[in-house]
Amino acid sequence: MRLGEYLEVGKKMKQARMNAGINQREMATRLELTNSSYSNYENGYSEPPVETIQKFCDILKISMNELLGVKISTPRTVPVRTFADFLAILIDLDRRGLHIKGNTTYSQKDNQLMAHLALDIPNAQIATFIPDWNKVNQQLADGLLDKEEYEMWLEDTLRLFNVPIEDYIH
Repeated sequence: MRLGEYLEVGKKMKQARMNAGINQREMATRLELTNSSYSNYENGYSEPPVETIQKFCDILKISMNELLGVKISTPRTVPVRTFADFLAILIDLDRRGLHIKGNTTYSQKDNQLMAHLALDIPNAQIATFIPDWNKVNQQLADGLLDKEEYEMWLEDTLRLFNVPIEDYIH
């Protein structure tokens, strides 16, 4: 049995579409699909790609969680491709009340800029993260830990810190 069959994706899409008062032909058009392709999804003859399900949900202004009745995990990583992306994250945290202080130093000899950031977070558990992370990174660099063990440690640690930032904003 395919996952889509188990979750009854097509059946749930049909019900959500009907509840929204949209006919099958109109939904196919909005999804930029042929009528037969969309009909096959609703009738369970084929499984829609995640992108199609997401677009369907966007059209109906519902979440995938609401449509499917299951918790859908989203990727944990935020794309940070430029320094502007990194600075935007810091600015967002600062605007939300998690104040960030810092200073920089520049070494002409090494042509290196060092930024030192300080976060004021009243939580002892969170305070342990950076020293622990430095230790685990060093173990990885020294070959005392392999990449898989590192990823497992990081995943477990991130699970521990999965608490809303708003709980720590002054």
